[in-house]
Amino acid sequence: MARLRALIADDEPLARARLVRLLGQFPDIEIVADCASGGEAITAMHAKHPDIAFLDIQMPDLDGFDVLGALPRGEQPKVVFVTAHSEHAVRAFQARALDYLLKPVSAERLREA
Repeated sequence: MARLRALIADDEPLARARLVRLLGQFPDIEIVADCASGGEAITAMHAKHPDIAFLDIQMPDLDGFDVLGALPRGEQPKVVFVTAHSEHAVRAFQARALDYLLKPVSAERLREA
């Protein structure tokens, strides 16, 4: 079975490092990009073509929704939003998110996603 190619985008280094560590526990997931901004995420998505993206919603340059909006619908990966703010959940699911994780993300909740 092919491994899922994952991208992580979060402006908080500790949150990114936690996701990298937690996702590293899944042998069927390969992290192809670890981005500190929305702009980096868009560039990496064009270059790496991830299957799934773990996107923070609030980042200083572009938010997670802006990142998705910058890609044609056919080129968007599946998305799991990862944020400290619960108020964006409805919009996330309207954007066809697979899941919505609140920080700090637990290993169990990530496994469910």
